[in-house]
Amino acid sequence: MGGSKRKAHSKSRLGCKNCKARKIKCDEKTPSCSNCTRRQVTCDFTVGGSPRPSLSATGLNMTDLELLHNYTAITYLTLADNLATREFYRTTIVQIGFDCDYVMRAILAVSSLHLAHNRIGRRDHYQALAIKHQQTASNTAMPLLSSADPESAQKLFLFGVMTHYYALGWPREPGDKLFLGTSDFPDWIYFLRGTKALLDLSGIPESGPLRPLFAHSIERYVLRKGPEASHSSAHVALTELTDAIASRPHIAAAGGGGNDLRRIYATAIAELKKSFGQAEALRRGAGGGGGGGGGPYEMTDAFSWVYIVADDLLPLLRVGAAEAVAVFAYFCVLLWLLEGHWWMQGWGLQLMAQAYEMLDEEGRVWIVWAMDEIGYVPPSAVDRM
Repeated sequence: MGGSKRKAHSKSRLGCKNCKARKIKCDEKTPSCSNCTRRQVTCDFTVGGSPRPSLSATGLNMTDLELLHNYTAITYLTLADNLATREFYRTTIVQIGFDCDYVMRAILAVSSLHLAHNRIGRRDHYQALAIKHQQTASNTAMPLLSSADPESAQKLFLFGVMTHYYALGWPREPGDKLFLGTSDFPDWIYFLRGTKALLDLSGIPESGPLRPLFAHSIERYVLRKGPEASHSSAHVALTELTDAIASRPHIAAAGGGGNDLRRIYATAIAELKKSFGQAEALRRGAGGGGGGGGGPYEMTDAFSWVYIVADDLLPLLRVGAAEAVAVFAYFCVLLWLLEGHWWMQGWGLQLMAQAYEMLDEEGRVWIVWAMDEIGYVPPSAVDRM
């Protein structure tokens, strides 16, 4: 009776299932408690202070349903302008995701970033959810790449498409150095090369659920080769760039790798002329409004160029070859045309700044047209004002 009372132990009764199973205290942090974060396991603790009931073996819960609802109600509208492509993103890819966990999680990761973009007050929460889903998806999908067959390549291709949106949509500040690898350019540029390899393996589907996505892409590709896209305001500047690169001593030299380099750069620039011509034709309304012949400039339009030149030009870009960097600076103008999309905001200017920093004085002269086109002003010029 006279002894001191034992202090009551504050025991969490709302902890996550992992902590309960291990009989340890859960700090109930969302969207992942500290114990699960440290062990790098999926935590079922969610917003509201208590875990929501799991709805399937994949671990989807009420938070995941919030992300899925946001995706099917809003996010899919932001991924494409063409109605058929939008419908693909709204229904078809989600249906595939129900049978393929890593595709579904890649969808939820993009939805999370979209919510982080729109709900600044809960930005950290939605970014954490995005990281969780993308890491889980990558841990499953990446090991499958080495043994992909035509059937699995299609699902991996869709994972790649959504991962591309994820990488583009990750929030950045103007001075951020988020670039990885040996190059100063972001890895999503090189990731497209791997996506292209999956497409080569699976082939372009002539039927089945993926057909609408590819049918529209083919329509847009045909448009960039049409007669109305043969010239653009960039035509003269790109022709001058072709001549400047061809005159470089290590490229102009007969024999060796000079001829190969001259071909690579000439092809990349010729394809850029088609891309700029297509953009100008769309701006003038060429091709009408039906099918893939009209409408606004799209992601497919810009990134078709990357698919075409990926095998030859991207290795040169990775090592920082000045000529490749200059060519890429013109591509930044095409990225800038997509600035209206939340997942593309800032990329054109940020990569143009990166290209400018990597070039010497001669190389910077080559990209004056591209800089002027998007209004990029080098820091040194600002200081002189």
